[in-house]
Amino acid sequence: MKEKMDRYNLWLTQLFGTANPKIHKVNEFYGSPAKSYEAISGGDLSTLDKNEKQRLEYVTIDKADRWLDYCDKADISVCSLGSPEYPKLLAEIYDPPSILFYRGDLSCLDVLSLTFVGTRKPSEYIRKLCSRITRDIGRLDITIVSGMAHGVDECVHTACVNNGLRTVGVLACGIDVDYPYGSKVLREKIIMNGGAYMSEVLPNTQTTPEAFNPRNRILAGLTRGTAVFQAAMNSGSLITASYALDEGRDVFCVPPPELFSPDYDGVSGLLDDGAIPIFNHDDILKEYVGVYL
Repeated sequence: MKEKMDRYNLWLTQLFGTANPKIHKVNEFYGSPAKSYEAISGGDLSTLDKNEKQRLEYVTIDKADRWLDYCDKADISVCSLGSPEYPKLLAEIYDPPSILFYRGDLSCLDVLSLTFVGTRKPSEYIRKLCSRITRDIGRLDITIVSGMAHGVDECVHTACVNNGLRTVGVLACGIDVDYPYGSKVLREKIIMNGGAYMSEVLPNTQTTPEAFNPRNRILAGLTRGTAVFQAAMNSGSLITASYALDEGRDVFCVPPPELFSPDYDGVSGLLDDGAIPIFNHDDILKEYVGVYL
């Protein structure tokens, strides 16, 4: 049953495109991924626009099966929305990925999990603070999620693996693509420590600028709260925080250590909007003690 769900969701993803909420609308209309496939491949094109009708010519269930075969041989796990291993909080968001490709153990997200994000060029102060808070939070059996990019993301994942803690990385590229370049060793350490890394895009897919915003909704959707460590006004971290707010999740941020620096303009706006300021791990923990801890 699981394999059937995966193959039909793969087929729908190829037809409509990754992160397209129309997949959920079509499945709701027909009743399930399998019934969507049966109806559309059987000639019911009422739910398709012009481009999708043209794409249907090249999208086959055989291609979906070949992707599953590739994943099996490449030691890539696959799970669909609705399957037992699919992250529970992620399933609750407006546009959850219909299918995930991952390596590692997704059950590490069953405990309290938090997302830490920030700039790709953090100050030395932010690097130190991020590493310390990540270490202190992770030691309390909390899983830390971040985006597997340079900067704050790298600080988060590195602090976790250096202290033997669980972390989950969310990629904006195919799960078997080495991006950022040279991250393969870090990925192996993440799995060794009981964590995981994942992507919703097909394997072998290179990253593009357009891939990061959809990735950010996953970052926010996986966890109870998102903490932003440093962000200018154009930072993608603010998009992650915005997704978290939209889903009713908590948002934290480190107050600007330099009030007039444009490198922190983004977090100033978050504070104005009610984000919880953090100076150490206790500022995060007090929101969850007695509820999840």
